[in-house]
Amino acid sequence: MIKFFRKIRQKLLSENKFGKYLTYAIGEIVLVVIGILIALQINNWNENRKQQAEITDIYKQIVLDLDNDIDEFSSVIKFYDSIKPVYNTVISDTRTIDLLDNGLSRLMAGGPITNMNKGGVERLKLIASKDSLSLHLIDLYDAGTFLNTYEKNISDECLLVVNSFRDNHSWYPEWISKTITKDNSSKELQDYFVNSQEYRRYVISSYQKLYNSYIPNLEFGIVEFKNIKKSIKERIGK
Repeated sequence: MIKFFRKIRQKLLSENKFGKYLTYAIGEIVLVVIGILIALQINNWNENRKQQAEITDIYKQIVLDLDNDIDEFSSVIKFYDSIKPVYNTVISDTRTIDLLDNGLSRLMAGGPITNMNKGGVERLKLIASKDSLSLHLIDLYDAGTFLNTYEKNISDECLLVVNSFRDNHSWYPEWISKTITKDNSSKELQDYFVNSQEYRRYVISSYQKLYNSYIPNLEFGIVEFKNIKKSIKERIGK
């Protein structure tokens, strides 16, 4: 094809038909430009198609991540819901020795924490062109890191209380080494957890952090996860 166009140009020049040659040359340039534009358009289309395929694959991974996060948040909530009646009994100061069988002495021993699955979102951050859904997902997971702050505060307080047990109470080795119930614990240990106002203050402080802040945020997170999961499925057509 190139040889064909070259022969036409040479013929026009040899015949001194400069005007026709100029017109032909311009036409050839236009054809080349059009060809380049078409090639660029095809390349852009292919790149967009690849990127959309990659985004769809990432969204599928994020749906799985969201399912795991919902399950994990729900599991943490379920755990704290199960021991909330014991918290309430301590707060109302109606403790009995029977509550030792229900974990009375372990309220300040720490509990489960969350670990959000960010693999899909981290992949999404690497995509150059992001739509509103992608940006919302990234913001949601970035904001979710504040849960770690709640958990650290809760954990730090529990550690301080446990250290206080270690440094100030002779029953600490007993408490740390076995499951405490009413039938396998010393009178000194039982008296502290059933009657101590110091322990009651610890529990009240823990309750405020857990049930007034941490758990409501987990519940809100589950609602947000479910809503954005629905949006993703609509986006990828599933």
